[in-house]
Amino acid sequence: MPVVTNKRIILVFGCLTIFFNGAFVFGFPGVMASEWQALFHVNKAQIGQLMFFILAGTGFSMYLAGKLQEKIPSHYIIFTGSLVFSLAMIAVGQATAIEHVYLWAFIEGFFSGFVYIPCLTLFQRMFPDKKGLVTGIFNLTFGGSSAIMAPVFTGLLVSKGYAFTSSFAGISSLVFGTSLTLFIRMPGQKKDPAEHSVTTLSSKQILRMSSFWFIWGVWALSGAAGISLIVLASSFGQKLGYDITQYVYMLTCFNVLNGIGRLVCGRLSDHYSKGHILMIVFSMASGAYLLMPWVSHLYIISFLACFIGLAFGAMFTVSAPLVTEVFGLENFGKVFGLVFTAYGFVAGILGPWLSGIILDMTGSNFKMVFPLFAGFYLISAMLILRVKKQ
Repeated sequence: MPVVTNKRIILVFGCLTIFFNGAFVFGFPGVMASEWQALFHVNKAQIGQLMFFILAGTGFSMYLAGKLQEKIPSHYIIFTGSLVFSLAMIAVGQATAIEHVYLWAFIEGFFSGFVYIPCLTLFQRMFPDKKGLVTGIFNLTFGGSSAIMAPVFTGLLVSKGYAFTSSFAGISSLVFGTSLTLFIRMPGQKKDPAEHSVTTLSSKQILRMSSFWFIWGVWALSGAAGISLIVLASSFGQKLGYDITQYVYMLTCFNVLNGIGRLVCGRLSDHYSKGHILMIVFSMASGAYLLMPWVSHLYIISFLACFIGLAFGAMFTVSAPLVTEVFGLENFGKVFGLVFTAYGFVAGILGPWLSGIILDMTGSNFKMVFPLFAGFYLISAMLILRVKKQ
């Protein structure tokens, strides 16, 4: 297979692949939450578990992907991930129980790591002077894709039905994403550079470093607060009397800033303190969550959702070059994979799952839930300032 030599084209191929993965992870569950609740006769806590399975799959795979890329060329790992999560999207349209959706969620989360980590590592190697910018572009596509696709999914769900929407999404990913993945490799080299990289830090050494645990804590808390709005938007909108065509604005605003914020914050991280950038956006998201349960106007709520989306996107984008800065590029895949365990195994429990339980117990009282997430962001703002270069 010929090797594409233009680095920008390779970056575009990677962005096309992660575009569909982002739409499936960030957009599809938010649109389908009410549909699944009605279809399978489940409560909000059970729907909240859905995001836990996505995150758990991600937590399992990120570290594995970081290790695999030391032995296997990245484009093969990326191809495998894209192929499987596309086929899983087609299959979930035939689900007959909520457990089938949980399985889909785990597969989506697990194989997203096979695309995310190898692409991110490769692009940081390809653009050594613009790590923040390329990380921002890549994450803009990952997070912002759902802002484009959530309205599409909503329109197809209303007009064509659930099964058609699922099949359309999966086939589109196969045609426009998976077909390009084997071209995602370092230009001018027959072998992936990761095959020659040497990991200088062992997992035990990483786990002894205080900066690792500060970042890990940030991802557990801010990840929980950010990911929860994707699942809670529909139930919060319904409680205020809005239908699916209205409360989707909340998701759209969240995801627009989730995407644009990744690009802007990534670019800023090439010139300014990464810790200070994250501290600022976490503080703004904390304030947004404090205000949100006290207002009912759709446009104001959607505006506040922008700040939460900004913080969520910045967490992904700025953390990546921060990990490289603190631990070194040669350790990026392994360290970032370990950091992702906080997002994968803890954020899902502290966020969507716990909030679903609280809402079921309190009769959907969001004044009990949103201030909790505001606290998570405030703690994250303090923790990130303690991360120092090792």
